[in-house]
Amino acid sequence: MQFRTKARAVDLLGKGQIADLPTAITELWKNGYDAYADNLTAEVFKAQYRNLSNSIFLITDDGKGMSRNDILEKWLVLGTDSKSRAELEQLEDQETLWKKPRIKAGEKGIGRLSVAYLGYPMLMITKKIGYPVQLLFFDWRLLENFNLFLDDIYIPVEDLTSVSEVREAFYKLKISFLQNFRKREDRDGNLIWEDKQMGLREDILRSAFNARLTDDVIDTVFSDLVDLRDSHGTKFLIFEPIDQILELAEENKDEDTRESREFTISSLSGFVNPFKENNQLVTTSFYIHEFLGQDKELINGEGKFFTAEDYKSADVLIDGKFDGNGNFKGDLKIYDKLIPYEYKTTRRKFAKKFYGEIPIKLGYSQGDRKDSMLSDNAFKKINDKVTKNGGLYIFRDEFRVLPYGRPNADFLKFEERRNKRIGTYYFSYRRMFGYLELSRGGNPYLKDKSSREGLISNDPYRAFEADLIAFFIQVAKDFFSDKAEQSIFLDQKKMLNQRNKAIESDRKRETEEKKAFSRSLNAYPNKFKIYEKEYSSLLALLEQKIQKNNVAFSEIEIVLERLHQLDVEFEKLLPAIPTSFEATDLQLDRLNKYEDQIRSFNNSLKKNSAVLMTKVAEIAELRDLKINFTKNIDVYKGELEAIIYENFEVLKTKVTLLLDEYNQRANSILTGFEEAKKNALGLAFSKDDIQKQSEGIKREFEDLKKVLNETLIPLVNHVNRMSFDIDEELLQGAYKAEYNRMRDQWNQVQYTAQLGIAVEIIDHEFNVLYSRISRLLHKLDKENEIAENSDYKLLEKTFRSLEDKYDLLSPLYKINSAVSKDIRCSEVITYIKDFFDIKLKEEEVKIVVSDSFQHHIIRVKEPILYTVLINIMNNAFFWMKNSEIKEIHFDYLREEKEILILNSGQKIEEHRLSKIFELFYSNRPTGRGIGLYLAKESLLEAGFDIYATNDSSYNTLDGACFVIKPNL
Repeated sequence: MQFRTKARAVDLLGKGQIADLPTAITELWKNGYDAYADNLTAEVFKAQYRNLSNSIFLITDDGKGMSRNDILEKWLVLGTDSKSRAELEQLEDQETLWKKPRIKAGEKGIGRLSVAYLGYPMLMITKKIGYPVQLLFFDWRLLENFNLFLDDIYIPVEDLTSVSEVREAFYKLKISFLQNFRKREDRDGNLIWEDKQMGLREDILRSAFNARLTDDVIDTVFSDLVDLRDSHGTKFLIFEPIDQILELAEENKDEDTRESREFTISSLSGFVNPFKENNQLVTTSFYIHEFLGQDKELINGEGKFFTAEDYKSADVLIDGKFDGNGNFKGDLKIYDKLIPYEYKTTRRKFAKKFYGEIPIKLGYSQGDRKDSMLSDNAFKKINDKVTKNGGLYIFRDEFRVLPYGRPNADFLKFEERRNKRIGTYYFSYRRMFGYLELSRGGNPYLKDKSSREGLISNDPYRAFEADLIAFFIQVAKDFFSDKAEQSIFLDQKKMLNQRNKAIESDRKRETEEKKAFSRSLNAYPNKFKIYEKEYSSLLALLEQKIQKNNVAFSEIEIVLERLHQLDVEFEKLLPAIPTSFEATDLQLDRLNKYEDQIRSFNNSLKKNSAVLMTKVAEIAELRDLKINFTKNIDVYKGELEAIIYENFEVLKTKVTLLLDEYNQRANSILTGFEEAKKNALGLAFSKDDIQKQSEGIKREFEDLKKVLNETLIPLVNHVNRMSFDIDEELLQGAYKAEYNRMRDQWNQVQYTAQLGIAVEIIDHEFNVLYSRISRLLHKLDKENEIAENSDYKLLEKTFRSLEDKYDLLSPLYKINSAVSKDIRCSEVITYIKDFFDIKLKEEEVKIVVSDSFQHHIIRVKEPILYTVLINIMNNAFFWMKNSEIKEIHFDYLREEKEILILNSGQKIEEHRLSKIFELFYSNRPTGRGIGLYLAKESLLEAGFDIYATNDSSYNTLDGACFVIKPNL
């Protein structure tokens, strides 16, 4: 007797044991890592992409690949023990791709079967160095037939030596695969395909017939493996991927689809432990190909997963090691305080269940901004991450163990305890981020379930789980509960709360002041219209009266009085620029427009008023003028008295309220102490009682004194520091404005630093790709048939256009090595026109150059001049987009030795003329505020300066005008 195995057993071991899509993909990626791959990818090619008739899925590794013998002896042999019992390879040779030997991530020998979960049918393409490409075609649904035995299944494999043979080889594979349907009966005479399984049979056949390889698919999938002797790797091409894979390409579908998509992205993130620095054992990517040249990368592009840097943003950090018997030794960082910490287990159950040493590094982020020491931006950054991906992760030999870290994988029951009493059980699963580190050698008894969905719940695991639960309960009891034995956390949290409360109160007050200022900006123009209308009508009336013969002064006296009152009230029509905060650019813009109205009023009505007053003086007697002069003085005095009285009443009310509140708080403190005194005296019956109550009274005194120092004394000190010689509001506003500028600049510096690093990497990669494409085009150009192809001609023309742009940019890369030289401005104009040729034509922009500029010669480093001009030109294109006339003028003023660059776009507001050269200041919606700052800095270093002006003698186009001059 011997065992016989049904084919569906493989289905149960493969697709049936895979919990979900991320698990299936990670199992295949682990196999790729074990094959010494450096890059693991998953790719969805959507229907219509490069002429595809339907969407396909491709999962790839650049590992060592397989020969035909490897496929037959290993890949098609289930449960191979080569990984589970293997030690590290002894040599760095072809089997390791000459890399350092790796600890195997796979273990059970069935991970390869997870490919069945991804869809059907499947084409495996694999190549080992020195061997031909191997193709294997199969539809895993065939295993669902419960009448088939394993030895009834035929899996076809074909060699491939050239790309030109792909279609023929694929056709052979499909024909060979169809042999599985030729037999009608098994060896015992039973029907293989019963009536109820005929639908499955038809589906498999239909999928096999519909599986096609287009030219573009062949080019994409095979080109990097075939025809190159030293190429290597493995690819799984799925012709009909499951819906869940296709949904990954849909960003804005219904709620269920979006949740599934985010779940997959989150689960595939952190494949290799990202919480460790420099731990990039392998690179994982998940691409969506929908439109040519617009590929999306899901894991790194959208994942926003954790990095080792995020630990710096943790309000609480646990860093140490469990010894395998329940004890912990390490450090706790609570805000900015580092505390050595040891925990001794008290467990008796599982006392002898050793599970091996387990390092832990776990950060914790406060859920409320007021409880954190982080800045607003830093808090938002880490809060976004923990909201999306927070949890306690487990990694074995640096590889993520699913499902730990997922929202529904709270295996230590943090939330369950927290729901019972939040004050006792401090830790929340969704606010933490970090890992527990397992290894196959160090923790052999903590094993994966056969479904690769968590650890087996054996005695060592239950001991491990119980120890961690007890540890976190004790840590919360020691430091974080509302009755913590040590008050380090609570004291710091209280201090942060008070500080943030004070800041928040100040922000609310400032917000109200800003709103009031904005409301006033809305109200002033209407007030001014009413004022202007009355002033104009009074002037008209006055002019009427003084034109009458023998007019008496008394007839015009009432009009004069009202006009004078309006002159005094004129100051109230000018909004006071706030000193306690910095007005926004938008508010300043509105002020500028309002000032234009005021200026127009002063230039017209006010001038007319002065002329009329002269005529009034001519017809009035000296006595009348003295009377009118005295009345005017009284109006001024009355206005001063009104202002003084109004503000005195405000001051008196506020002082009264403060005194009342001071007395109430002081009485509350004294009353509290008096009650403590009575209680203490009532309990003092012996020497011991007196000693005990004395200590209690002292503690009460210290507590009340602390309250007094935190509430009353700061107010008194603040009032005491106040002086008529110091404008506290102005000082506070200046510091706030400076702080806000520094904070914004720091955030931009971080962004710019990251951008700089990215550019440094991209620049190298771009140069490599650029040279490679250039060589390939040159090679293809020699092949007549290809060279005459219209698509090739278009490709070559496009690349040559890119090449021209690259040549134009090349001088800009050499600022450090460049030397100053004489540059003809006529050459500068040629460069500018070449650089912006397409933009100038598309946007119909005219460049006007004066003779003096055309013949001028400037001595400067070429890259400095060109980068400055390119930046100015780009700004000009943006601000001219809504202009009817689009012109950019270049001029040179010989006497002043100044270069002018002006355009017909939007004028720069007066208050922005100097700001636009500040670092990170920009009025463009997507501007970074770096270009003009760098332009000014580089020109200053080169002995020149640049500024913007609205002076009409310079700015003849009434747009933006920049002046470059020697910095003498």
